[in-house]
Amino acid sequence: MKQKPLDIVTVALFSLVLLAVPLCWLLCPRKTFSDAERRYLSEPPRLSAQRLKDWNFDDAVETYLADQLPGRNALVGLDAYTVLLSGRQVSREIWMDREGFLVEEPVKAAPDQIEKRLNRMAALGEKTGLPVYVLAVPSTGYVRRGTLPKALAALYPDAGLLQQIADAPGIVPVPLAETFLKEGQGWYYRTDHHWTGAGAYAAYRLFMEAADHEALAYDAFFHHTVPGYVGSTRSRSALWLTRPDTLTVDEPMDARVTVTFSDDEKVYDNLFFFDHLKEYDWYPLFLDGNHPVTVVENGSAPDGPTLLMVKDSFGNTLAPLLVPTYGRVVLVDPRYYRGSVADLCSRYGADEILFCYSLERICTDLSLSVLK
Repeated sequence: MKQKPLDIVTVALFSLVLLAVPLCWLLCPRKTFSDAERRYLSEPPRLSAQRLKDWNFDDAVETYLADQLPGRNALVGLDAYTVLLSGRQVSREIWMDREGFLVEEPVKAAPDQIEKRLNRMAALGEKTGLPVYVLAVPSTGYVRRGTLPKALAALYPDAGLLQQIADAPGIVPVPLAETFLKEGQGWYYRTDHHWTGAGAYAAYRLFMEAADHEALAYDAFFHHTVPGYVGSTRSRSALWLTRPDTLTVDEPMDARVTVTFSDDEKVYDNLFFFDHLKEYDWYPLFLDGNHPVTVVENGSAPDGPTLLMVKDSFGNTLAPLLVPTYGRVVLVDPRYYRGSVADLCSRYGADEILFCYSLERICTDLSLSVLK
């Protein structure tokens, strides 16, 4: 019985595929970092007696091979869009709304843990005798809940958590939620969880009102735009077809600044570090990213008050807007700084304390629980 030519071709093609995949693994150069996913890839696992004892060597091999899979980005993206189009995105940590914005899944928080962190903030104010303002940034999904399916929008607990912060004793909450819900659907990036320049300016204006300072008009700042920005939510979602954003940079017009970092001996005369635009992550453009302590001196108002800001990355974009009002802005990131924040208040002669955090960080950041 003669074998059909089609059968021969099918077997030959299947055999070629079986050979091609391992050949690609062997011949393609090894990658150590994925720009698309913004993470370091697994290193080749080393066989050891301990790994054999723990029965995890095969898992390490599987992870390594998956990270080095030829065409990995295309396959990961195909899987992400399959999940999205089949209505199963609730199983992922990043969701896409009807207008193409990528939002993080609802924060998971225990009210007693939030209370513990708020008590730490209030204790800092009690120890220093300074007013403590808390600016909690609502999540993108909560603000944009009108563009999500009702079943997903109902999962966001932001309203109750923000109310818990508003009711906490010993602090002064900066009320963002009402304004952001009413006007802020476009105040977050499409591909990133951070706010845009318009969102940062809205938060600045609300903080100025809460702290009884006069806010500068939006036109009092230079506004730069940089197209092509791709943020962390797109990297984590693998929804590679999401359109890039335009990064917004708001610069004070008349402030003469001196910027120093606790982990860098150099002195800088700028708030923005545009060299980061050459890297995969552009967000450190603002104040060179996260440092343990950053001090911004405003030479145009040396006798102005001093603000000490305990912050996450949201504070990096808010700080430049605050510079014209203050003689000095001291930014502290407790994820990297392990000293006493009260001592910093004394050292720099702080007049006010501001906690600028995303709501998600207030709920989950362990460094706030051990705040000294």
